[in-house]
Amino acid sequence: MPTHGTAATARTKTVDPRFVLLLVCTAQFVLLIDDTIVNVALPTIGSDLKFSESSLSWVTNAYFLTFGGFLLIGGGLADLLGRRRLFGWSLAAFVLASAACGLAPNAGTLIAARAAQGIAGALLSPAALSILLATFRERGERARALGIWAALTGLGAATGLLVGGALVEWTHWRWIFLINLPVGAVALFLLPRVIPADDRSAPVRAPDFAGAALGTLAVLLLVYTVVETDTHPWDSGRTIAGLVGAAVLALGFALRQRSAAEPLIPRSLLKIRQAVLAQLMVLVAAGGLFAMFFFLTLYMQNVQEWSPLRTGLSYLPFSVGMGVASAVTAKLLATRGPAVPLALGPAIAAGGMYALSRLDAESSFAAHLMPALVVAGLGLGMAFVAVIQVATGGAGEADGGVASAMVTTCQQIGAAIGIAVIVTIATSYRDERRAAGAHPLDAAVDSFSRAFEIQSILMGAAAVLGIVVGWAAHRAGPPDTAALGSAVKSGSDARPHAQPSSVG
Repeated sequence: MPTHGTAATARTKTVDPRFVLLLVCTAQFVLLIDDTIVNVALPTIGSDLKFSESSLSWVTNAYFLTFGGFLLIGGGLADLLGRRRLFGWSLAAFVLASAACGLAPNAGTLIAARAAQGIAGALLSPAALSILLATFRERGERARALGIWAALTGLGAATGLLVGGALVEWTHWRWIFLINLPVGAVALFLLPRVIPADDRSAPVRAPDFAGAALGTLAVLLLVYTVVETDTHPWDSGRTIAGLVGAAVLALGFALRQRSAAEPLIPRSLLKIRQAVLAQLMVLVAAGGLFAMFFFLTLYMQNVQEWSPLRTGLSYLPFSVGMGVASAVTAKLLATRGPAVPLALGPAIAAGGMYALSRLDAESSFAAHLMPALVVAGLGLGMAFVAVIQVATGGAGEADGGVASAMVTTCQQIGAAIGIAVIVTIATSYRDERRAAGAHPLDAAVDSFSRAFEIQSILMGAAAVLGIVVGWAAHRAGPPDTAALGSAVKSGSDARPHAQPSSVG
């Protein structure tokens, strides 16, 4: 209705976009912290709640699984129900799930609550990023805002390890979840005062819920099958059946998207070649990044025998490097294209991860570990700012939720699959070294080295993809998001009009 749209527009003019950015980034930061915050607390949680060795991994896997699986539904709901409304509902659900985690009396309750956290996060993350895209529409401002958002990927994960280590050592492991309550309460209080009401005057398409069900089931089955390969080998009947089932569901999802009147992923977005390639790049790079946190934490605690707090503090060089690179790259993207950081960033990160593969039981923090972490942080900070801008830069305002959901889906799925695959390879190599007569500690160090080598290869592959993405972005020019939004609303599959300058 025109009156409602006019009022919403008027309210938007009085909102300071810096407060909007702070609020949505705070929500995203909490979600990313919860990707890793439990890692350093797992031994204590397992002892307190009587977890079996095989079931303890589900404290992390339940979150990754549901977060990655339900993101496409979250993107569709953000566009259907309204960004602010879904942001508020899902944030409240995340806070309640966090409370259930912190108060969990047994292992089953904690795993179920972690799964609920993941579902709430899958709804919250695309709503938050679509609010950011709708708030910052000018090229330079959007580049800077997306730079901050992209920096949260690595910074949130590294900060989760730091905060988790401090809370476990100084308080109790339950506070790694309960700390979300005051943060969420403040965010919910500020929400109606910072973010304007959704403008519901324009017609909004209903998402394809049948397609969403197929896509969600495909992702859930794929990630579940892969994370279970630690107990069911890749050549086992159960794993093969799971992979085949996921492929069948994915094919059904693809066929549904081709025939649906209102597909879950608008065809206009799929026609933006550089955005699709950028999604693939996020998938590959996330596998290397989160696997690095997983294995490096084990190296610090099991080989170096560092405390949880010291383990968390050791990630500060990475966080600083990533923060600096993200800030510098965001400023450069406002005036230059993304081609250089897309290729150079992952290549630098690959060098840092290869340096980690040279660690041994006698390596020191200052001479060996810190330089590698700084290099990896610089490269990843440079890369993620550019790739997220390209991946979401062509989405019209009406499709911001879907575009952002696709980015985070690739990130979460890449993280879960990357960790699961590399764990399987590293564990097999460790067992081979033990069978050959190697000392258990030497065998463990060798398995970590193999894991870091694979991560450096993944980042090298991301660098190659970055070259392709940069080339495609340069040829396409900056996206005409208004034209794209109109095309989507009218059902047109026309490409956005290309401009002579680079993507921003």
